[in-house]
Amino acid sequence: MPGKILILRGGALGDLILTIPTLRELRKGYPRAYIQLLGVFPQAKLAARIVDVVDRVDRPDLAPIFMEGPLPAPVCEWLGKIDIAINLFDDPGSVISRNLTAAGVKNVINRARTSVPEEHAVYQLASALGSLGLALSDPVPSLEIERPLTRPSLLAIHVGSGASKKNWPIKHWIDLIGRLELMFREVLLIGGEADFVAVQEFLVNSKFRNLKALTNAGLDDVVGALNSCTLFIGHDTGVSHLAAAVGAPTVVLFGPTNAKVWAPLGEHVSVITARDGRMESIRVEEVFARVKSICEPVC
Repeated sequence: MPGKILILRGGALGDLILTIPTLRELRKGYPRAYIQLLGVFPQAKLAARIVDVVDRVDRPDLAPIFMEGPLPAPVCEWLGKIDIAINLFDDPGSVISRNLTAAGVKNVINRARTSVPEEHAVYQLASALGSLGLALSDPVPSLEIERPLTRPSLLAIHVGSGASKKNWPIKHWIDLIGRLELMFREVLLIGGEADFVAVQEFLVNSKFRNLKALTNAGLDDVVGALNSCTLFIGHDTGVSHLAAAVGAPTVVLFGPTNAKVWAPLGEHVSVITARDGRMESIRVEEVFARVKSICEPVC
């Protein structure tokens, strides 16, 4: 049995959440192993309850792992004590893999390239488990956060994303919230730095009395808000994956990106996809009807 396992994972919030099923399977398969995750902060800290230690993948002393050339002696000494290293970075030139092997890692496993059309990202990441004789038993990413038994009537929305083409038009959002406003005591608008334009457009053009904004908040605050909401509506973003991972009933709107690959998983997730790939083609009536069917039993 391996004593030390190292996982290298880059990417944004959604990428980390999609890796959680793989991390859980490793923990279950090797309950006594010391598992270390190198990831991007702050999102990597979401895995702290699964692995033994979470550290920054962008630490300056670890940079040589990702570059051509000999590794410094301290890095080699540390990596030489690793039994299994799972590299979930894209590594087309095998630079990372060669460096890990040269440093003395006993078993280096790289993320496999999928041969299955439209295979979900969770399964693509979990393909690394096959080399260890493990298989994914539960593909739904979930965080070990207890949902409150009673929750306020709170609708959380995320009107932005990292790319404008993935955003539903603000006028559609305003129309939708106008129809939903009386169903909830409060509407919480969530936004980060990448959402500044969309958030400002929404705030300038909406006059909802029960609207509150949570912008540029820390990850813990966003997790707490999503964990308390009755329903979340968003786009193809890490925040949508986070909402689903804490167990909030989630509606996600998809346009140009492939929902079969990137949508959050779980029976509590409802996906609405634009038939022509254009977000503006998703009708307000369709989203309203979906939300109403989800909320009538609980709102």
